[in-house]
Amino acid sequence: MEKQTDLDGKPVEDEDLLGYEDIGLIKSCLQKTIRRGMTEAAMYWALRLAEANSWSCWKRLSVIADEDVGQPLEIVAVDTLYRKFMATRKQSRDGKLSWDAKRCVVCAAKILAEACKDRRADEFLELMDAIEKDSDKMPNLLKSVKAMFDVVPDEALDVHTVQGRKLGRGERFWYEVSSETENKTTVYEKWRKWFKPLMLEIVKAKEEKKKEVKK
Repeated sequence: MEKQTDLDGKPVEDEDLLGYEDIGLIKSCLQKTIRRGMTEAAMYWALRLAEANSWSCWKRLSVIADEDVGQPLEIVAVDTLYRKFMATRKQSRDGKLSWDAKRCVVCAAKILAEACKDRRADEFLELMDAIEKDSDKMPNLLKSVKAMFDVVPDEALDVHTVQGRKLGRGERFWYEVSSETENKTTVYEKWRKWFKPLMLEIVKAKEEKKKEVKK
């Protein structure tokens, strides 16, 4: 989000120096009620935070979308509502939050509170940070965890890498192995069933033609 001003039009430099003693508590209440799916309470705290400082409110809602929800549709929804909020603010003559602006805020909180939660992105960073900083405290455990991730998958060694080309892996390996995906859409599943065999036939024809040229 772009740099914002408060409701009086003054630039926001530091959300912790806004003159509101309970701003930290309000943000914490907002995030915890969203985490626990307490929809009405989340909408209440979002509105209180927006009325105190709208920039701080939207910054927190954006963080929650990434940190606690981690779902693409909800992340986009919050960003869209933020843009609608800014459009209504620009139309406001007295600088106060309009009804439409408030609705954008509480709607974002509602969406996040009722969304499925997935904190893996944030918790993965916590894990990487622990491995970097605390490996000396639990060397065996943390090294074994790092080893789980620090493995080059065989399919990564394809025609697009120096290592793959040294192994002689070309187009055939690409179509048979490296280009394969999991969680295909239904449409792509159907496409792939005829596309892959077709491309492998083309690769086979190319290989045979090269052999004939060498002869």
